[in-house]
Amino acid sequence: MTITPPRAESSGIHLCTHTDSGLVLDADPVRMRQVLGNLTSNALRHTPAGGTVTLTARRVGDLTVLTVEDTGSGITADDLPQVFERFWRAEKSRSRRTGGSGLGLSIVRQFVEAHEGTVTVDSEPGKGCVFTIRLPRARHQDRRTP
Repeated sequence: MTITPPRAESSGIHLCTHTDSGLVLDADPVRMRQVLGNLTSNALRHTPAGGTVTLTARRVGDLTVLTVEDTGSGITADDLPQVFERFWRAEKSRSRRTGGSGLGLSIVRQFVEAHEGTVTVDSEPGKGCVFTIRLPRARHQDRRTP
């Protein structure tokens, strides 16, 4: 499904979603909205016009896997180990006045870990990023569901 909220539309970026049907996540909706909001906001900020940001939610075994993938600028291999650290910024020239406090990805990690999950990032400069969140499936969900 393709959606175009105002920020993506005004930036000329395609925003797509793909979800498994019947997926249930036992999580704090406010915190998960912040997690996905931070990741999506970063993806939109670093994706040029004509690019794509894709949000995916799927079942993988006993996990719910959420991904935010973009076709943006990407992150260098040297910077990948630091992306979830407080106050880290990919663009060293940016300050708090020109774009964020450098806390967004640290908050993402803290909220995901508070839900007994993990968050990772894969990236290649010039080809974008894939942030992957792995969370336990809902406890009350039928375990026989594939």
